[in-house]
Amino acid sequence: MLNKKGQARMPSSFGGLVQYYSEYKSKITLKPEMVIVLGIVLVGVVVTLELIFG
Repeated sequence: MLNKKGQARMPSSFGGLVQYYSEYKSKITLKPEMVIVLGIVLVGVVVTLELIFG
C-alpha cells in the first residue's frame, strides 16, 4: 500500500501483537509445593469418602 508521497508504508513495529502486563501481582500467592500438597490431600479426602460412603 502506498502513502500520499508514493512511498510504501512500513508495517507497525508491534506487528499486530497485543502486549499484556507481565508484572501482575496477585493477592493470593501459592508455592508450587503447596499446590501439589493440596492436590494430594484432596485426592485422599475423595478416596476416604468413597471408601466410607461408597
